[in-house]
Amino acid sequence: MRNKLWNKNYILLLQGNAISTLGDVMYSVAIGYWVYQATGSSALMGIMSSISMFVTMFLSPFCGSIVDKCDRRWMIVGIDLVQGLIMLAVGVLAYINALSVPIVLLAALCAAFGSVFYSPAISTIMLDIIPRDDLVRGQSIHSGISSLIDLVGSAISGAMVAFFGVPLIVVINGLSNLYSAVTELFVRVPKTVQQGNTVTVKGVMRDLRCAAGEIISDKCLKIFVPCALILNLLGAGPLTLMLPFCLEKGFTVDMYGYLISIFSAAYVAGALVLGAVKLRPSARYLVMSIGFTLYVPCFVVACFAGRYVVLCIFAFLAGLFNCAGNTVFNAALMLALPNENRSAILGFIRSASVGGTALSAVIYGFIGELFPLYIIFALGSAISLIPMIYLCFNKNTRDFMIKHSSAEI
Repeated sequence: MRNKLWNKNYILLLQGNAISTLGDVMYSVAIGYWVYQATGSSALMGIMSSISMFVTMFLSPFCGSIVDKCDRRWMIVGIDLVQGLIMLAVGVLAYINALSVPIVLLAALCAAFGSVFYSPAISTIMLDIIPRDDLVRGQSIHSGISSLIDLVGSAISGAMVAFFGVPLIVVINGLSNLYSAVTELFVRVPKTVQQGNTVTVKGVMRDLRCAAGEIISDKCLKIFVPCALILNLLGAGPLTLMLPFCLEKGFTVDMYGYLISIFSAAYVAGALVLGAVKLRPSARYLVMSIGFTLYVPCFVVACFAGRYVVLCIFAFLAGLFNCAGNTVFNAALMLALPNENRSAILGFIRSASVGGTALSAVIYGFIGELFPLYIIFALGSAISLIPMIYLCFNKNTRDFMIKHSSAEI
């Protein structure tokens, strides 16, 4: 299973996730537009965007421990199946004009409970089915395909909202999740070290203590986790509120879709380069540091851009640099995780990252009711450069990157 990158399991997961992601992207654009048009409130959009994030923040460490003990294939199949049925129900309500904001929020909450189990399951499955010496390439391809789907989905959904309305897109999302569930039935997923162990409160708490101990004992991770919380708190909110940002600047929903597509195209370009080129460990550290650092000024310039073309150019550059930093660091991070407790550790990391994003969406949403979004977006992102530079150019981060990038070769 691990002797080549393009094995059956990898291909099945790639295409299933591609279809499911396409539906999710189209749905997020359509339902975000529906909520903003129905209420005109950026604060409510922030709350809707943050529901799944708050669930992830509070439950990820616990769910990660549970994932380590369960059959991950049946877990992802069941979650996709339930998610698909929920989306079909929401689509029917939209067609009969019975859809309301509380129902949309309830659907988001249900999806959040599924996602908090689904994400660590998929992440660790990918780590098991990709050969270790091809991890950066394998993850770059996976990231690139997801970004390409984001690009296509955002552009298509903007046009479909304008011509066909929200209900059809919601139904398509439900069908895409059902398709993903069927294809995942044929993926051969290796057993984890703890698979089959009984899930108990005592066992979960023990795993949490072990995961916390692993993070604290690692000189880089104990810096990275709080930095991830701060960086997402300062910089992630703008990405969840780009629709009202575009409408506030006088752009249309179609132009918003194209902007998101351009940002995704940058991820595709970055993933293609990283997937084709095998960098030395020291070069990977430089790529990560430069990518994370240059992302911020490019995004700040994009916030102040008055012309749509200028906004798109700097959004592309910001996406390209962000892709480079995230892809290289995530590959080293996955290699650093111990086999017996990977999902629990990932749960802690996701809790910090997504928790910061959730708080950011709510804070930016409420502040956006009082001040222009482009000003608070630029200010928050500019401040985030301080912890970003501290993390990237810290000696412990450099040692971590070189050590675990070398372990892949």
